[in-house]
This record gives sequence, structure tokens and C-alpha cells, in this order.
Amino acid sequence: MEKEIIETYAFNPEDYYDGRRKSDGKTFRDEVKVFERDFHQRHSGDYALNLYANSATMRLLEKSCGAASFLSYGMDLTQGGAFDAEQDPQINHAMEEYSRHIFVYGIDSAYMERPDGSVVIDEEAGIFPLTLLIDNSMHNGTV
Repeated sequence: MEKEIIETYAFNPEDYYDGRRKSDGKTFRDEVKVFERDFHQRHSGDYALNLYANSATMRLLEKSCGAASFLSYGMDLTQGGAFDAEQDPQINHAMEEYSRHIFVYGIDSAYMERPDGSVVIDEEAGIFPLTLLIDNSMHNGTV
């Protein structure tokens, strides 16, 4: 098993309104792409596969992507008495049956976009969708 490479990126949630940065209108989704590109530069040959953030940050990402109100971004990694999603990843799918929301567990990686606007997964290069994981132990303003 390969060792997970972890980078932490910070942003100020107060700089955003309705998914866009107040100063220049840049979406939070575009900021996540900047984080992805920085990760790849720091770890040449590796691409980010997971985005960990708390629920508030996932809601910011939802807004920045223009997600419909019935969509909920991220797989909950709740630890403790209720369930452990890392030990039983199917629990999130079982919960969907009883939810009013449709859960979105991944979004396109910054590296999946092609100049012609198409989106491509490149298994040989290790370019896959960015998996969205909710970890509410994380501070707001970090991914």
C-alpha cells in the first residue's frame, strides 16, 4: 500500500459570498483547482485524489459549482458511535435511500479538463475525479 501524501491548504471563508470570492468573483471551485495544481507541482507525477474538508467548506464548494439544492457534496467520515465510513464505506450509500438529497462524492479534477472542453479520466497518468470527503474535525478554512 502506498503512503498517502497530504497537503493542507488554507483560505478565508469570509472572503466568499455565494461561492465566489468577494474581491474578484473567482469561484471557490477555481481556488480548489489552484490547490490541485500546487499539489501536483510539489509532488511531480502525483495528482490529488481526495479533498477533505468540513461540512461548511463542502457547502461553499456546492455553491461555487452552482449545485442544485437537492445535491449534497461529500462522503461523511463521521467517526464514533453512529458509524465509521472508513471501515464501512457502503454506509453512505445505505443512508442515501432515506435522504432527501442526492450525494455527490466526486467532481472533475483540474487535470481532467481538455482544451476542447471535454473531460477525460487518464488511468495511466493517475488522473481521476477528485473524491469529496467530509471530515468535521477539520477547521473551517482548510482543505
